[in-house]
Order: sequence, then structure tokens, then C-alpha cells
Amino acid sequence: MKYTTFKEMKISRLGFGTMRLPMDQEGKIDYAAGQEMVDYALANGVNYIDTAYKYHDGESENFVGAAIKKHPRSSFYLADKMPTWLCDSQADVKAIFEDQLKKCCTDYFDFYLLHSVDEESYANIEKLHIIDILKDEIKAGRIRHLGASFHCKPDFLRQILTEHGDDLEFIQLQLNYFDWEYQDAKALHDVAVQFDKPIIVMEPVRGGMLANPMSSEARAILDAAGTGASYPSFALRFVDQLPNVCCTLSGMSELSQIKDNIEIFSGPALSNAEKDAIDAAVKVLRTDILIPCTGCNYCSECPSGIKIPKIFKLYNEAAAKGFHWIWGSLSGLYNSAGPNANDCIGCGSCQSHCPQKISIIENLKKIDAKYTELAEIGE
Repeated sequence: MKYTTFKEMKISRLGFGTMRLPMDQEGKIDYAAGQEMVDYALANGVNYIDTAYKYHDGESENFVGAAIKKHPRSSFYLADKMPTWLCDSQADVKAIFEDQLKKCCTDYFDFYLLHSVDEESYANIEKLHIIDILKDEIKAGRIRHLGASFHCKPDFLRQILTEHGDDLEFIQLQLNYFDWEYQDAKALHDVAVQFDKPIIVMEPVRGGMLANPMSSEARAILDAAGTGASYPSFALRFVDQLPNVCCTLSGMSELSQIKDNIEIFSGPALSNAEKDAIDAAVKVLRTDILIPCTGCNYCSECPSGIKIPKIFKLYNEAAAKGFHWIWGSLSGLYNSAGPNANDCIGCGSCQSHCPQKISIIENLKKIDAKYTELAEIGE
């Protein structure tokens, strides 16, 4: 395992993200399988564990607390995040923080972040003086290092780092080779480097999309690099090579993924041939992947019960196949997915929580129209 020195800490280049933990048949976190993953990760050099208040509908922190009990507190670094959009008062901030410590079975967080800061959430952060509250927790020894995760435009990131650069010791950004140009990832990275901020990377394989690219042409381009590297390896090593990146989070859901990722972060960097292959493959992917959903499920509180990430994934996969599937009916798959655009009441709750700023309501209508067209032609 490769490591980065942050302050006095030696942090593993691979971080254990807990947003996509293994699930049982009832749709709950499989604690036994998850425990095995955590045990293996810590035994093999991974020492950065990341969770958040809303991951797995609030259950991720409970899992983390249970999983780390058997391990010495000094053997890992624990990161958690403040969901600022849920805070209506300073009392809410303090209550959530206390709840997080309790759920994670810890007395302190090594890393603590303002979660998903963007142009809309910033006003509430300033209004409630949330940074000042968290700085008090630093003084109390319950936060070791304060940072923030961002889903915003580069100019806004520059504004925040100008105003609060002394307070935020590190930042978390969505970086991957698909978003490098498409979603301003390169520009965001450039701002972070300008302010010399250590970076924690999230969504390096873009919600799994880059772990198994849906375009056969893109896969063929990566395969032609001739190194035998897996698709996740291309994506993870792309971000690991970037300046100022100190840790890359991977939301792993089975033990084999941890084993593969540990091997990746113990192996060679990208070759020039692999870099060229990525440049060529991403051009193909941009024409195939029409909706930039990462499957984060922040839109899960839809009052109509629409499984938005599921519908977007079905659509993107169909698009990558040219809207033709020999094994059955694409429109049949769509109609069996549950509530869809016809059930949308247009409340906008999903869009207000989407880190990717996707026009979800408009896209649901577009998707519904496409599948209506496919049904008419028997596809």
C-alpha cells in the first residue's frame, strides 16, 4: 500500500468509502460481510475510513461504529461529515455532531468535513456560523482536522478557499477521467492546487460507471493499451497520479473489490500508453453516457417513490447499446422498474439534493418519451 504524509499522519492512498456497503436480501447493510471487508482492509494497509450522516439512509455510521470496535483507535483515521442542509439552527449542528460521535463509537474524528458544499448550501453555513462551531470542536479535541466536500463550480470553490482557506485544511472533490472536462473536474483540481490544499478524491469510478464502461468501443480502446489492467485500475490510477491527491475513496461493496483495489494502490502508475487510451476512451464515453448520474441516491426521498438512479442507469445502458437489446424488451425493463416520470409530481426535491445538478424532472420526461417510442416499435 502506498501512503501520503498529511501533517503528522501517514494516510493510505486508498480510502474505504462506506456509501456502497454490501447489502442483505432485505436491503439492509450486511454487517457480517462488511465487517470482513473492514478487517481485511485494515490488516492490509488501508487506514482511512470515510462515512457520512445520510449514507445508507443513516445506517452507515452505525455500521462503522460496530466494525471498528475490535480495532485499536490508533490503527485507523476516521472521517465523517456535517449535513449542513439538515441544520435549521446551531442546536441542530451540535446535536448531529454528538449523534455522529455516539453512532461511530468514538470520542473524536480524525477528519471532519462540511458535507456537499455548493452555491446553495453556503448561505446556511454562514448564517449558522457552522465553521465556528466546528472550530470549537477542534479546540475541544473532538475534531483533529477540518475540511469540506464540494459539488460546485470552480469560481465558487475559489471564493470559499479565499474566505476560509485558513479554516479548511483539506478538501474533497469528485475527480475522475470522465468528469475531467465534462463536469469541471480539472478546473476544480486546478483551484485546489493553486491554494495548495490536500485532496481527498470521491467518485473516482463515477458510481461504478468507469469500473465497467458501458461502451464496448471504450472498453476495446482501454484493452488495446496492452497492459492487462482492469477498468477500475485505469480509473483509480488516473486520480492517484494527480498533484495534491492524498487519498482516493472507493465505495466497495464486496471483499474482492477491496483485494483488487489494494493491489492497484500497491502497483505501478499509469503508463503513457494507458494515459493515451483513457483520452481516447473518454471521448467515446461522452457520446454514450447521456445522463451524468453517479448513483449516489441523494434523491432517494422522492415522495412518489421513483427510483431515479435506477431509471437513469437503465437509460444510459440502453443508450450505450444503441437502444437495442437482443435478450428482451428494453421498454419492458423500464416499465417493470416501478414508478417513473408519469408518477412525478414535479416537487423538485430530487433536484435540490442532486450533487451533479442534473435536471432530473426534465430528464425523466425525456426518458419516458424514449421508452414510449421503443415500446411502439417493439423494442
